Amino acid sequence: MKWFYIIAIALVAALVASPFVLLSGGGDGPGAGKVISYNIYASKVKSIDPATCGDTTSSGIQCNIYEGLYCYHYLKRPIEVIPQLADGKPEISKDGLTYTIKIKKGVKYSRNPCFGLDKDGRAKTRTVTAEDFVLAFKRIADFHITTSLSLAFIHDKIVGMDEFRQRTRIYHKGDFSRYEKEKLPGVTAPNEHTLQFKLKKPFPQFLYVLAMHVYAPIPHEVVSYHLAGGKDPIPLNWRSPEIIKTRSVVGTGPYLLSKWIKAHKIILLRNPEFRGELYPAEGADGDRKAGMLVDAGKKVPFIDEVRLTFVKENNTGWMMFEKKLRDSAGIPRDVFTDVISPDKELEKKWRKRGVRLIKDTYPAIYWLAFNMDDEMVGASKSLRQALWLSFNVEEYIDLIFNGRGIRAVNVIPSSFKGHKEAGPSKYARFDPKAAKAKIDQAKKELVAAGVIKPGEGIPKLTLDMPGQEEHHRRVGEFVKRQFQRVGIEVKVIMNDWPTLQQKVHNKVVQMYMMGWHADYPDAENFLQLFYSPNIKIGTNNMNYRNKQFDKLFEKAATVMDEKKRIPLYKEMARILNEDCPALLLSEPISYILVNEWVRNVKPHPIGSGFRKFTYIDTALRRKMGGR
Repeated sequence: MKWFYIIAIALVAALVASPFVLLSGGGDGPGAGKVISYNIYASKVKSIDPATCGDTTSSGIQCNIYEGLYCYHYLKRPIEVIPQLADGKPEISKDGLTYTIKIKKGVKYSRNPCFGLDKDGRAKTRTVTAEDFVLAFKRIADFHITTSLSLAFIHDKIVGMDEFRQRTRIYHKGDFSRYEKEKLPGVTAPNEHTLQFKLKKPFPQFLYVLAMHVYAPIPHEVVSYHLAGGKDPIPLNWRSPEIIKTRSVVGTGPYLLSKWIKAHKIILLRNPEFRGELYPAEGADGDRKAGMLVDAGKKVPFIDEVRLTFVKENNTGWMMFEKKLRDSAGIPRDVFTDVISPDKELEKKWRKRGVRLIKDTYPAIYWLAFNMDDEMVGASKSLRQALWLSFNVEEYIDLIFNGRGIRAVNVIPSSFKGHKEAGPSKYARFDPKAAKAKIDQAKKELVAAGVIKPGEGIPKLTLDMPGQEEHHRRVGEFVKRQFQRVGIEVKVIMNDWPTLQQKVHNKVVQMYMMGWHADYPDAENFLQLFYSPNIKIGTNNMNYRNKQFDKLFEKAATVMDEKKRIPLYKEMARILNEDCPALLLSEPISYILVNEWVRNVKPHPIGSGFRKFTYIDTALRRKMGGR
C-alpha cells in the first residue's frame, strides 16, 4: 500500500498520485541511450525505511528498492501470492503455529560502502541471508523506532515481539548492541538460508502479511556502519529528508536510491545487482488480447532511471501531459468533462491522439474520522449518526471526484467477502430531517456527559485536512455546508500530510479526513483498525473501543476457514454501522490516461513494486512528439 501499509490516504492521491504516472527520457540530452521515466508525487515522503512506512507516497518509492519474502503476481486475477525472496511456499506445521521458509540463494544487495570496498575502491555487496530477516523483525519490534503499521500486524501474533520491544527500552537509542544481545524467539534462522516463524496462535492472513515489503531484509552492516559507527552516522529511523543519506538505503529490488532532495526530486537508478527476474508468462483472461503478454519472458526492469518530481498542483501535472511530457496521468477535476464523456468513456479527440483510458476499482475507503477520545464527538453516538445523515455523499462524489467512486456503506470494501453479508449502515443515507432529530438527541447525551449545559447548542467542531491545496480547501468547504444544514458549524484546519499524521498520533484532532487502502485481500485488514488494543500501536487512530467488537475480532483472528470467518466479520461491521466511529465516504475508481508508447500498465488492487514491468517504446514516443 498500502498500506501498503498505514495506508492512511491523502485524498488528493486519487487525482494525481498514480503509480503509473511516467515520462520517458532519451534522445540527445542527458541520459541519452537510457530509458528514463519521469514521475510526479504530490505528498511529502514520510520515510524510506520500510519498517517505518505508513503512507502510500512513501510506499510507492520504497517498493522499488526493497522486497519481501512474498509478493503478488502482477497479472493474475483473482490475485495470487507468489514467492519473491522466499524459495517456494512456506512449510506450515499441523497446528498452524510454525512457518519454515527457505530463502533464495544468490540474491544480492545493491553495492554499498557498508560491505567494504574492493581494491579498486568500488563498494562491495553480499547475498541475503536468513539473519537479515531476523534483524528486520527486531527493528520492527524495537522500542526506539516508530513502526506502528509494520508492528500492528504481528506484535501479538509472533512469539516474543512484545517482550523484545519492552527489553529494548532499557538501551540507549544509539546502542545497537541490543540486536545482538536480545533474542527474538519467534523469528529465527536455523541456517543461512532457512527462516522460521513461531506464532502465538493461528494467523490466517500471515502469508498476506509476508507479502508486504515493510518486512524486507536489513543487512546488519547498514546498522553498524551507517547508523552506529560509519563516517557520517545518521538517526536510526531515517525519517527526516534533511538527514537522509542515500547510501544507507540498501535493498535487493530493481532500483536503488540515487538522490533525494526534500519536496523537490527523487532519483532511482537500475540496480546492477538485481537478479534476473522475468516478465510474467501468464496472466488473467483477456491479458493476451490486451497486449499484456507481449514482453513475456523478458528480463526486467525495462526502465533504467526513474526521476520523481514533487508537483503539488494538479494543473501543472496536467499541462505536462498535454504537452506530451508525461507518458501517463490522472485527470484533474477541472478538466474531467473535457476528457471523459457523459457515459464515462474517453472523448474521441484523445483516442485519436493515441491515448487510452484505464478504469479500475481498488479496495480503499475514504472517510471522515472521529477521534473517539474527544469529549464532544466521542461522547455522543447520536451526534456522529447525525453527521452521517446530514452528509450528501453522492453529491460529494460527483462534485469533488467527478463521479469517480461509489458510496461506501460499511467498513468492508465492496469487493471483499463480508461486505454483502454485513449490508449497509442505516445511517449511510442522506436524510437531513432524521439528522436534525438526532441532533436533539445528541444535545441530551452531551448534557448527560457534562460536555454542555442544558439549553446550549452544539459547539463548533474542528476538521483537520490532509493537505493544503485547492482540492483540500474545496473538500473542507463542502463538509462545512453539509453540517450547516443541521445547525453544526465547522472550523477547517489545513495541514500537510505528515503534520496531520502527527496530530492524529498525538490525539489532538477532533475530526479528520483520512482513509485506508487494503494491505491484503481480507476484511480483517479493515476491521483491525477498530480493535481497541491497536490504539496503543497506532493503527486504531480513531481510538475506538467496544468490548463486543474486540471479542468477535479475537475469535475471528484464529479461524483458518474463511467461510467461518465471514459471519464474524458481518457482526463486527454491523457494530461499526451503529457506532459510526467514522463517516464513510467513498470507494474510489481510478481513471488513468496512458499514451500509446507505454505498455504493460495494469493497476493491481493490493500489490506494489510493479514499475519494473512498465515498458516504454522510446522510438514511438519520439515519433509521436514526446521526449
